[in-house]
Amino acid sequence: MTMPGMRHLVPSAEPWLPPGRADVPLAVPRHVVEIRDGDTLRLTAGLVKRTIAGRSLVMYGFNGQYPGPLIRATRGATMVVELTNALDQPTTVHWHGVRLDNHFDGVPDVTQAVVPPGGRFQYRVHFRDAGIYWYHPHVREDIQQDLGLYGNILVAESARAPWLPKVDREEVLALDDLLLDDTGLAPYGAASPTNALMGRWGNVFLVNGEPRYSLAVRRGEVVRYYFTNVSNARVYNLSFGAGARMKIVASDAGKFEHET
Repeated sequence: MTMPGMRHLVPSAEPWLPPGRADVPLAVPRHVVEIRDGDTLRLTAGLVKRTIAGRSLVMYGFNGQYPGPLIRATRGATMVVELTNALDQPTTVHWHGVRLDNHFDGVPDVTQAVVPPGGRFQYRVHFRDAGIYWYHPHVREDIQQDLGLYGNILVAESARAPWLPKVDREEVLALDDLLLDDTGLAPYGAASPTNALMGRWGNVFLVNGEPRYSLAVRRGEVVRYYFTNVSNARVYNLSFGAGARMKIVASDAGKFEHET
C-alpha cells in the first residue's frame, strides 16, 4: 500500500533488471561450510537462474547458491574470505552483527572502496561472540540483497560451554519476500531505488529462497529455530502449524534472562 498523499511521488529512474545471458548457471540450495580457525572461504557474487512461482528469473547468488553458504564456526575462530565480484555492479560484503576490525565491515566509501565488477577483496572475519549472524552487500541493497545476496553465520560456543540448552536439531531460516509481476521480476530503478520511503514489499514469500517450507518432527522433539529477516521492508508475524508449542529464548540483543 502507498501512504496517503504519496501515490504520485514516484522517483524518476529508468527501469532495470539483471541481464539475461545463456551462460547463467542454475542456482542450487545453500551448502553448509564448516569453518575452522584459519580457514579461507572463497565467495563469488554472481548471476544465477531460478524458477519461482512459475516464472523464470535471473537473480544473484553467492557461490551460485540460495541463500549463500551457511557458515558454521566456533567462537574464537578467524576466517579469511576471498570475495570475487562476478556481478555487473560494484559490491561489498557486510558481516551483520559480527564484531570485527572496521576496515573489514563492508561499508562502501567508509570502511572500504567498492569492489568493482571483476574485482576482488579479502576480508578477515574474527568471531568473538557466539550467536546467529548474516552477511549481505552494502551497495544497492534494494537490488543485490533482494535478488539473493545474503547468507547466515552460526557461531557456537565450544562443546564444554554451550551458550543455549541442548536441542534435538537446529534450523537456520532466512525470511524474504520478492516482488513479481506477470512476466517475472518487477523492475528496479537503474540509477536509484524506486521504493525508498517504505521499501519494496514483495508478493511472494520465501524461506531460505523457496516459496514453501515444512519440517517433519517426532512428538516431543525440540527444534531450535534461528530466524533472519532479510526483507528490505517487511516485518513478520510468525506462527507454526499443528499447534506446536513455542518459546523465545533470544533476540537481536542476545539471550533473554527468562524464556518467554
